[in-house]
Amino acid sequence: MPKFNVTREVPHTVEQVFHIASDVANYRAFLPLVKRSAVRNRKSLPDGRETFEAELTVAYKKLGIEETMTSHVTVDPATHTVTSRCSDGPVKELLAVWKINPAGASASEIEFTVDYALKSRSLQFILSGMFDMIVRRIMSAFEARVKQIYGKAVAMR
Repeated sequence: MPKFNVTREVPHTVEQVFHIASDVANYRAFLPLVKRSAVRNRKSLPDGRETFEAELTVAYKKLGIEETMTSHVTVDPATHTVTSRCSDGPVKELLAVWKINPAGASASEIEFTVDYALKSRSLQFILSGMFDMIVRRIMSAFEARVKQIYGKAVAMR
């Protein structure tokens, strides 16, 4: 499976960044290619984690692609991790992980990792050349959303 990883440091707290990563219902408001996002079957677990199903409609107009996929999401406040697994629609297997780590008193390191395989070899081939760019665009949109919601933060160390 192809694997893509992007890491960035931002001048916002772990809690602020984690709030944006775990707000899957609002992904449609800021993530590129996400046309619709909805959350259902939300459950709180005894260990403090939360699970739910996320339904995302992803559209890539240049290729005429629009697919709706359902992911199983686990939000873990203790480790500041959001993990999403999908094997729906055109996706054979997809694992996306947002991991937020402290990087000083008021800064955070955001690590976004995506492993994926598609059911269609031709679609896999077409997207393989673009997927790194897509992951980087997602990270940039995520950073912009943190800044939009929480404003310009203090300078990083």
